[in-house]
Amino acid sequence: MSDLKNRKEGSIHKEDNETNKIVVSDKQLNDKASIASSAYGATESDDDDIHAELKALEGYDETLEWTEEEETKVRRKIDFYLLPFILLMAFVLNMDRTNHSNAISDHLADDLGFTNDGVNNAILAYAVLFTVFTLPSNFIAKKIGPYRWLPIMMNSWAINYGSYMTVRVLIAVTEAGFIPASLQYLTTWYKTKELATRLAMFWGIQAVASAFSGLISFGIFRLRGVAGLEGWKWLFLIDGIFTHVVGVIAFYYLPKNAMSTKGKLRGKNGWFTEREAKIAITRVIRDDLTKSDQDVPITLDDVKEAVKDTKLWTHLLTTFVGMMTNTPIHTYLPSIIRDGGFAVTTANLLTMPSYLGGLAFSILIAYSSDKYGEVALHCLIGNIWEMIGYITLKALPSDTGRWPLFAAATVTASSPSWHGMHIAYMSSNLAPQGKRAIALGAIIGAANLNGVPGSQLYRASDAPRYPTGNLVCIILNVVAMGLFISQRVRYSVTNRVRQKKWNSMTDAEKEHYNKTTKHKGSNRLDYRFRI
Repeated sequence: MSDLKNRKEGSIHKEDNETNKIVVSDKQLNDKASIASSAYGATESDDDDIHAELKALEGYDETLEWTEEEETKVRRKIDFYLLPFILLMAFVLNMDRTNHSNAISDHLADDLGFTNDGVNNAILAYAVLFTVFTLPSNFIAKKIGPYRWLPIMMNSWAINYGSYMTVRVLIAVTEAGFIPASLQYLTTWYKTKELATRLAMFWGIQAVASAFSGLISFGIFRLRGVAGLEGWKWLFLIDGIFTHVVGVIAFYYLPKNAMSTKGKLRGKNGWFTEREAKIAITRVIRDDLTKSDQDVPITLDDVKEAVKDTKLWTHLLTTFVGMMTNTPIHTYLPSIIRDGGFAVTTANLLTMPSYLGGLAFSILIAYSSDKYGEVALHCLIGNIWEMIGYITLKALPSDTGRWPLFAAATVTASSPSWHGMHIAYMSSNLAPQGKRAIALGAIIGAANLNGVPGSQLYRASDAPRYPTGNLVCIILNVVAMGLFISQRVRYSVTNRVRQKKWNSMTDAEKEHYNKTTKHKGSNRLDYRFRI
């Protein structure tokens, strides 16, 4: 958990049972200021400076009181006004990414004169460049603001057309920073225990985009020959136009923060009253004081802290290994269904159930994770589900009918995504904010870098049933499960060890530690990890 969670919530704020207000006393504010020093990695506690810094934040009010009903109303407004547009942008992103697999099923490789191994090489190049360009994205987002950087990237990736490999390379470069910048943006609007469900929606809407892409492909591929264009070219063209429209709107819709929602496409009166805007900002900072430095540029110290954190590397390795298995099934799902005996247009239409089923279960599992905790154990559900799917695909005899093959492929592709939960899990266990921003870029990079080996799991020589590729995917899922369990054990043991050491210290020793320690953020002795 964040540094604020090092104490029970009662030490930060308490609830007045009669007025149902969240009340912050002077003493509790001083406690908060001391904890803020931990969040920033300060070696000396200076309450006046912390108070001054917090007071300077736009919209933050350290004396503000509000009811649970007021906070719920504010959160629902964020869910209504902001989240749907973020999801729309993510929808557009994945439409542009998923149309590639649909295009493959419409004989893209044959039309361009190469085999599926050529497609794999393009996926590999895309994955490498996507990874490389995710890393600097949050540096830029922190500098100019995610609300500016997101529409800039959207309008950039929509203009790239040319030769096949060039297109994939240019799209990778311009799409790469969108997801980490979006995650950074969402963390400024939502509290820690609200993120997993929203991030599940963020990745879930990408599943909806994949399903929708399959649906519209059913009709668009029938345009083959119109104006001398293949069906897959029409798909790319229509998606590109749609992306531009949403990208232009984004410039005039996304606000910097809750205090700046008035005007432009957000309406003359904005989304919040002044009081609601202050609640929106203050509640997030009280939940995690490290979020109060959103506008502070990333420093070299932040980079060093991130590189040295072995817990972060475990999260990255888990993502790399665990998500590698998504690449083959989602890239070749329409083709597998087609090769089972369905027409191209029907095969693309039949991809919809897997994406919609995966979306529903992903959100339900993430909601349970937000409510009950135990994130790592919730993530295992997706691993086990997908492993069973790959085992089924491998076990089916070669003469299996088209419907059993469709069912097995659908089960595999519909495995609930744990990626959003895992990112919320990692984010809540990293501080200070600069380190967290770097980690968000790195984990998106890891989620795409796995496309390098992942793109080679289903080889043309192994087609059409890919028994070797399925076996490798089974093994990778087992390894990912082991990584999730080991990370959970590590966090739990570290919490117990730190708690024992902290409790054994006198008040004077604790004060000396706070004043002299060089430990920062999540490396501090009084930091407790979310399990």
